[in-house]
Amino acid sequence: MAIMTSRQASELDFAFERNGWTAEDVKKVSGGKLLALFLLVVRERAEVVVKSILTLLRTVRVSAQPTITASEEYFNEAGVVLANDTFQTEFYGLEVLATEEAELAVRKLEEESFDAPILAELRDKAEISASQFRAFLAANRESREWFIFYLSGRNGLWAVDARWLVDDGGWGVIADSVAGPLGWYQGVHVVSQV
Repeated sequence: MAIMTSRQASELDFAFERNGWTAEDVKKVSGGKLLALFLLVVRERAEVVVKSILTLLRTVRVSAQPTITASEEYFNEAGVVLANDTFQTEFYGLEVLATEEAELAVRKLEEESFDAPILAELRDKAEISASQFRAFLAANRESREWFIFYLSGRNGLWAVDARWLVDDGGWGVIADSVAGPLGWYQGVHVVSQV
């Protein structure tokens, strides 16, 4: 008797890849007690205690932001000089609702990671608005830090990384799918809600 269809097995394989699993990780889980413990978590009879992969560095206050329609000029005013096609498609022309004054957290990623573990740790604190993203960039011009943000665009949640490009005199921003297999280097700074 098969427990799952070939399609379900394929989806599980993609989920493992997206979350950074290796063949050795799968081998460890499938042998012994660990799989039984995992089943208890899935059936909500046990909880997982997660060791943090993020360290709080500082908080930053962002003023209230009005409702706007984002544009290339809107982001250019914050110092953005380069944006990939995905960022342009997802955020240029996007209606962004007003936000109240907020405090954002800047956290250091302590080990290489894919988006899924970061999002799992931050939970409902991960996402900030496109206008808060813009205000943060405007206030941090010429920073030598590499930042990651989670923003909702036209087609869902995106990981957006921003780096100050010294030679270009402004921010380079790249939006990537949070479901993709791309990972982040240890030491990058994740900006989220407090």
